[in-house]
Amino acid sequence: MRILLSFTLACSLAACQKVPPPARVPSQQESSAEHVVVNYGPSRLRLFPAPASEGRYVLWASERPGLPAVFRPLGMTEQRGPTGFVPRAGELAFVDGRIVEAPLPASPTKALSELPLLVYDKDAKTATQQMIPLPGPCSMRERALIQSDGKELFVAAGCAVEDKAMLLRLDAGLTVRASRSVAGAGAAELLLHHGDADYLLIGPTVMRVPSQGEPVLGTVPQPAGDVETRELLMAGELLLLVDGTAGRVIGMDRTSLGWKLDKRFYFEGSVQRLRAAASASRLQIVVSERGEAQKTELVGLGLSLGSVGRDTSLPQRLILGSGPVQSDHELAPVSDGKSVVLLRTHGSNSGPLVAMTVLHM
Repeated sequence: MRILLSFTLACSLAACQKVPPPARVPSQQESSAEHVVVNYGPSRLRLFPAPASEGRYVLWASERPGLPAVFRPLGMTEQRGPTGFVPRAGELAFVDGRIVEAPLPASPTKALSELPLLVYDKDAKTATQQMIPLPGPCSMRERALIQSDGKELFVAAGCAVEDKAMLLRLDAGLTVRASRSVAGAGAAELLLHHGDADYLLIGPTVMRVPSQGEPVLGTVPQPAGDVETRELLMAGELLLLVDGTAGRVIGMDRTSLGWKLDKRFYFEGSVQRLRAAASASRLQIVVSERGEAQKTELVGLGLSLGSVGRDTSLPQRLILGSGPVQSDHELAPVSDGKSVVLLRTHGSNSGPLVAMTVLHM
């Protein structure tokens, strides 16, 4: 009896986590051959949907130093993205064939009535500043979050002093079509536009802001890492919050924000950057992790979303190769619902390069 009680106590303290399977390289069914896109290492690398090109993705990167252009198109993928997909919000977006950038605030103490956006020409050589009217005064300390489906631009400007977020929906010409001010969201870290609602992540608070009516609030654990190690994305009827440092995926009802799913995953090193893509039935994740030797490795894994509730089983880790110290990899879903496109920078015998791989994890 004493032995049984000791085992039960030990199991409860360790949460009865299963031993993770050893990491391995992906099989030919899990990873395509690597395709070299260009032979240099850009500081910024992005992948955007291009609706005018039948849903294919257009690849953009920062140009080499000393050249006139700021960004450089690297071509298009053969793979198509799912209808309505919007990539992760950040400082860059691609709308109506142009790069749009949210600049750093000029003065964090000055309340703005307009939001400046930089709109690049088709060649990405020059940018013009376009002022977007805001629904109220906004003192910004960080860049606005912007994302686009290629046709419209969605914006969340965090107002630190006012503790509000200014949410905007702009057409392809950057004319405001809808706007509202949301209290308590001045420190918004992630934005996801889906359907008629905007989703915001503010520390442990998830907020659903519909086009009409009051915001809906949900709660998740305190973040274990910075915003580069977390992701907010949609998977069918679930809103997923992925926390790479905590090794956890929480699935919430996308309307009520009640918990529906709780899954775990495992990484050995310090997670530096996480990117994820999801279909209704599967979540695929690629992280850059740094080990004891300060070497950065890209590691991928897949998680089934078919079962609800708490799941302590640990998925197979796939070793995708080494990367730069500051990884800038991007991940995007493919319309088949099973595959994802990985765009990354890594070294080679002849120097740094940009490569693309199709994964099915």
